[in-house]
Amino acid sequence: MKKISLYVLCISSFFLACKKETSKTVIVENNTPSIPEGFTQKVLLEEFTGEWCVNCPDGAKMMHETISKYPNKIVAAAVHQGDWLEIDQLNQLKAHLGGIAGYPRAAINRVPALATNNGQDGMVVYSRANWETNAVRLMDASQLQTAKIGLAIETSVADNQLTLKIHTGFKTTDSRDTRLTVYLLEDSVQAQNQIGAPSNPYFHQHVLRKVISRPLGDSIQLNSGSYALKIYDKIDIGAYKTSHLKVVAFINVIGNSSTTHQILNVQGVEVGKSQLFD
Repeated sequence: MKKISLYVLCISSFFLACKKETSKTVIVENNTPSIPEGFTQKVLLEEFTGEWCVNCPDGAKMMHETISKYPNKIVAAAVHQGDWLEIDQLNQLKAHLGGIAGYPRAAINRVPALATNNGQDGMVVYSRANWETNAVRLMDASQLQTAKIGLAIETSVADNQLTLKIHTGFKTTDSRDTRLTVYLLEDSVQAQNQIGAPSNPYFHQHVLRKVISRPLGDSIQLNSGSYALKIYDKIDIGAYKTSHLKVVAFINVIGNSSTTHQILNVQGVEVGKSQLFD
């Protein structure tokens, strides 16, 4: 067993059982009965948007249509800039992805685009005309073999405090700089002044409200046959509508440039519910 500081140690009865300790993460180097042989490969679409952007409602519509066409395969997060929904970690994320040349744009699994229709091949953040084709490309490629990394999420709420248990199973070894990143999203957030809104009131969906992990993720080792659990607790959600909240967790690779990063797999669940490995 290897231990990494800064988290809570526990494997809950949802999967396993042990005594809870504080400020630790546990990594188990053996197969556990709760981890399947393979996992569903999913992709993360991170849309960059803002209320000042006249074309962003159309981007939101296209994002919704795309994820609706591929249920349980595409997870979305809407990252705002220049309005009241901007998060503190935005500039770090923008730099990580190599900048954002226009709005609305999106990164899909944080890998460069291919087969674009407007000369955006090689860009990590690109325009909405190329979102669906690149999401499908990544899903089709992943179908050549079952994903070797998967996530499960438990959530619980007490007194406006959120606790998360992120379970990660590995069927492969990856020696790169791999991280676990955790987002808190909120749906049905009423806009204050969305330019170009098709309705009034207008509601934002999949809004990135908080990065619960470090901005680019918390280090996690991927060793074949191992299992890791990270627990995040005392997350204040009093400013949000609990029934509208979702948690998104993903394993990402930190490369040596904006074009060599990658998201390996992603999982999402509504707050108050749990999502098993799938």
